[in-house]
Amino acid sequence: MIRLALRERPPFRLSLGGLTPERLAGLGEAEIARLPLQQGNRRGVLGDWFTVSMDTAEERLSLVGSDDRLDDVGAGLSRGEVQVEGDVGARAGMGMSGGRLVIAGSAGQGAATAMSGGDLRIAGTAGDELGGALPGERNGMSGGMAIVAGSAGSGVGDRLRRGLIVVAGAVGPCCGARMSAGTIVVGGRLAEFAGAAMRRGSILGLGESADILPGFGESGIHDLVFQRLLAQTLGRCGLPELAARLQPLRRWQGDLAVAGKGEILTAP
Repeated sequence: MIRLALRERPPFRLSLGGLTPERLAGLGEAEIARLPLQQGNRRGVLGDWFTVSMDTAEERLSLVGSDDRLDDVGAGLSRGEVQVEGDVGARAGMGMSGGRLVIAGSAGQGAATAMSGGDLRIAGTAGDELGGALPGERNGMSGGMAIVAGSAGSGVGDRLRRGLIVVAGAVGPCCGARMSAGTIVVGGRLAEFAGAAMRRGSILGLGESADILPGFGESGIHDLVFQRLLAQTLGRCGLPELAARLQPLRRWQGDLAVAGKGEILTAP
């Protein structure tokens, strides 16, 4: 296990992109401390801000005393585990293809962007564009699982292509906008413009829901096999309270403005 302890709050943003257990495997403490680190608009080394120590042979990276000025934590993770004690900044888990990223605090904008696999857990809240698309990209998250115990901002799952996003609390506007596949589960309030221009996929709003867009047509109350399978998945992920709420739900199909075949499921 590699342990990185932040010595003090930096006055500018630090980018930790690419610092994964796989990349650091086989390096000694001194070698890790000399790795380049983007510090605001200049370059430095990891040892400028972090104390490096090593423990067992586990393929795990532990980030201690983390701060919301640390960006790109867990970006590019493909295997192993990254554990964070505290908050992180923007783009946590960006481009993950495997492994597990566990954040004990909150995450900033763009968590799980370009994620194609792996398991991201956030114990606090998440900012805007959770699982969304990077600027200039046609698709957002395309695989894996991102679970947020608190609330999330706007644009959750924007252009979602595949995978599962779970937000136990409320979400901001435009949840699931332009999504083409995948599943989004919202335990709290589902804000306005949910599913705007969605073509396929499923959004489940298990709490209060704002007005559904006129491009969605109601098709009655359903108890789908998909809901039971999803309940089993949520139970295995330690979310039994959400799993228990996957009872018969009201189904809305759309967005017909783009000839969509997606669905929004809300409490009856």
